[in-house]
Amino acid sequence: MRYVRVFADENGRSVFADVEVEGTATVTVEGVPPLLLSGPFPATSMTVVEQPPGTPDWDLHVAPRKQWVIVLTGTAAVTVSGGERREFGPGSVLSFEDTEGEGHLSTPLTDDLKFAMIPH
Repeated sequence: MRYVRVFADENGRSVFADVEVEGTATVTVEGVPPLLLSGPFPATSMTVVEQPPGTPDWDLHVAPRKQWVIVLTGTAAVTVSGGERREFGPGSVLSFEDTEGEGHLSTPLTDDLKFAMIPH
């Protein structure tokens, strides 16, 4: 499994890191062939977020807590402190860990942006 980590470096600047987690072939239930499992990753809750039409642009911000974000529909861009910008669409998995420092800028690119937030 691949995910993108957004975190604050030692200077408080947000940065991207690509993380690859190797899956282990595991039988999850009888009758299903072995699947590649990564994790488990601890989670306490899940919130589904949908941006309503006409929402103003987002400001630079830090993550409110360390959390997974899984894009369900739509596309958004994330820009970190050094100006690097990446776009993420359905199925993208991100770990936002920059709870301090300069923060990042999230920019919805489509009107149908919906994502799940899962604290870790």
